[in-house]
Amino acid sequence: MRSEKLDFEHLPLQSELVRSVCSVFISENDVVAAVLLGSLAAGKGDRVSDADIIVFTKNNFHKSANECFSVFECDKEIFYLLDGFHNDNAYFKKYIFNDLTSTEIHCLDLSESFSISKPFKVLFDKTGIIEQRVTDEPAPKHEDFPAYTNGDEGLTWELFDCIKWLSRGNYELAKNHLKKLADKL
Repeated sequence: MRSEKLDFEHLPLQSELVRSVCSVFISENDVVAAVLLGSLAAGKGDRVSDADIIVFTKNNFHKSANECFSVFECDKEIFYLLDGFHNDNAYFKKYIFNDLTSTEIHCLDLSESFSISKPFKVLFDKTGIIEQRVTDEPAPKHEDFPAYTNGDEGLTWELFDCIKWLSRGNYELAKNHLKKLADKL
């Protein structure tokens, strides 16, 4: 089982979130692998970076992962939760916690066509499937993200993203996303 050392131990809250996700999913027979994406995987995360995690599953486990999510949630103070299906092969939960940490956990069935762009960190890989999913294509950029993808229920998450960008001085990104939101509203 392959995994890499995490480069963000200086961010103990995010480190604990990642460890917590791994601990609830790794022992499940129908969970195959997990990867960390984004700024934390790149070693460029900060105090408000979210932990973006993809969990690869088989046998439709993504549709019945409620117990894993419940265990993950049990000791955390959740400020906001958004969940749903991207499609029939992909389920997600996005969390904002009272300490202003956040995480996205996406459970994807192995049948879901999903390529992994750099940067990423393998959290665990029980069967060696990650390597075959790696692409040289660039990762999606925040500038290209569509707005209002989860309707009114997703507004809190999108506004929180804007607050994070503003806290980093990325005013243009935040303003452009707010304009996209305004167009949808």
